[in-house]
Amino acid sequence: PTFVSSFENDLRCGSFQGMSKELRKNIAYSLQYLQYIQLQMEEVHLHEIIATHLLKTYIITAMGIIEGVFYHLVKTNGCQKKTDWATQGKPIHTNTFKELDVEKKHIITTEYKLKSPQDVQMDFEYMINKVQEKKLVSLTHHAFPHIKALKKLRNKVHLHVTTHEDDTDYNEIGFYDYILARYILYLVLTDKTFSPQKQSSYFSFIMPSPKQITGLKEYLSKSKEADTDGQA
Repeated sequence: PTFVSSFENDLRCGSFQGMSKELRKNIAYSLQYLQYIQLQMEEVHLHEIIATHLLKTYIITAMGIIEGVFYHLVKTNGCQKKTDWATQGKPIHTNTFKELDVEKKHIITTEYKLKSPQDVQMDFEYMINKVQEKKLVSLTHHAFPHIKALKKLRNKVHLHVTTHEDDTDYNEIGFYDYILARYILYLVLTDKTFSPQKQSSYFSFIMPSPKQITGLKEYLSKSKEADTDGQA
């Protein structure tokens, strides 16, 4: 595998500067793990279900890296969520009452104003929208719906969250979802805002082959046509 220190060096270039040591190391560890998963996909004859779980693990890990990068960008550009208020004590629950045959109650909280604003925890959706809105990377607007679609697949880490009876990993995660995750991750990590003067090849393993890119474009085109037909 590529040394973690080699990945770390590339994660110090351009807008990667100022990234916390802990986040940089976690991203580097994850990149090394992605190399291992790709090795399994390319060199081992895998049962379909095992292969699907490897694809899922790859997507989860790749999206974790993108989330970490977006967190760094949002934070360093001062676009994070903030609040002027904090909650004091426990909420007070009133007695229940009926309104239009529906039982209800009020919950009362006490808040106090902070001397200075504090950061509020951000979810991935917020970070994606903020990166797009503020143009913190040079990705075209076409890339962000794909990032959100992959985020939805990443949420399959919660095995109990399903929307219909066939909403299983095996049915919902396919080879081209994996290729899309690789392509988007490569675009993010090699975005011009991060690119060093001399482009490193340490991230090159992530980039799908030309044949895979062609297949991905055909897959996305057919998916778009199917969505259009379904809405007609």
